[in-house]
Amino acid sequence: MKAKVALFSIVLGAALALGACGEASSSSSDSKTKENKVTMSDKKEMLMEANQKVDLMGTLTGAGSHKVSGNVTIKDNKLMLSDFVTDEGPDLHVYLVKGNNVADGVEVSKVDLKAKTQSFDVSDKDLSKYDHVLIYCEKAHEEFGEATLMDATDESAMTNSMVTGMFSGAGSHKVSGNAMIKDNKLMFTDFVTDEGPDLHVYLTKDGDVKSGKELAKIDLNAKEQTFSLDNINTADYDTVVIYCKKAHETFGQAMLNS
Repeated sequence: MKAKVALFSIVLGAALALGACGEASSSSSDSKTKENKVTMSDKKEMLMEANQKVDLMGTLTGAGSHKVSGNVTIKDNKLMLSDFVTDEGPDLHVYLVKGNNVADGVEVSKVDLKAKTQSFDVSDKDLSKYDHVLIYCEKAHEEFGEATLMDATDESAMTNSMVTGMFSGAGSHKVSGNAMIKDNKLMFTDFVTDEGPDLHVYLTKDGDVKSGKELAKIDLNAKEQTFSLDNINTADYDTVVIYCKKAHETFGQAMLNS
């Protein structure tokens, strides 16, 4: 009888010990879960606070044969597209990327092909990791357009740099004069051009008007002209083109050099 009582006491003691361990383990697990939730919440708040200081801008240009244009602004935890125009694609998305490589980026959202102004929440993205915005077709695995991001608060980068070039005619057309970019303005001096029915000035990459940025219609008779470059990342372009929209013909161009 004493042996049975002793055995029962041992079993009961073991059960109580196991129960206590289980409670301690459960309590420890609950505590860790709460800690993880707090940590994740803290990280999200810290990320949003860091992003709140970000103020970036860029200008969209087409990639390859695609036509994409418009402005990109990242501010107040939002990525905004303005004056946005794009070729149609079956599944176009906007990406934040590092070094113009979609594999090193993060998808933000699908884009609206028709909306000129669009806004996307990027509060959960670490904006310090990225320096480009891409318009990317996921079905075709093809880049449609891109924008290099620059600090919108860095006035020295936007206004103090100066690039210049000299106009020359294209084909049989005669165009001459000087082009200069400074203080967010494109300025013509000593400008002379053949007459055309609808001449406009474009900022382009390698003279490609299709992927370039139209600035304004030009004055055929004014030797000095000035055009605003507000919200345009001039680093994306290297050539000023005088282009006739009605004839779809380049009249002249100026290669830009710092």
